Amino acid sequence: MRTYRTVYNFTALLSLLPTENGGRKRPVYDHYRPSFSFSTANQFSGEISFTDKEELKPGGTANVEVKLLPSRNIPQRLKSGDSFTILEGERVVGTGVIQNINDEHRIPVN
Repeated sequence: MRTYRTVYNFTALLSLLPTENGGRKRPVYDHYRPSFSFSTANQFSGEISFTDKEELKPGGTANVEVKLLPSRNIPQRLKSGDSFTILEGERVVGTGVIQNINDEHRIPVN
């Protein structure tokens, strides 16, 4: 039986929590690398790139591109409308909603 890792690249609407609600104190910039959670206890690593701005301040919202690192533990096929949580360690710093899946493919693991 062959094992695979799944790769996802998608666009999303991302909102950072305000600082007074437990969010970050400083803005995030292109290539920000938080963890992502999709309605599970598992966290997945990925990278966020901005499509229409250079930075996102706490409390702000932006359209972003997300590239998840390959993982065999993503529990479901992600789709438009799925929500997710952005974490730094165990701390929730933002939320998002997938707008469009740009790329989904599987990589065989040897």
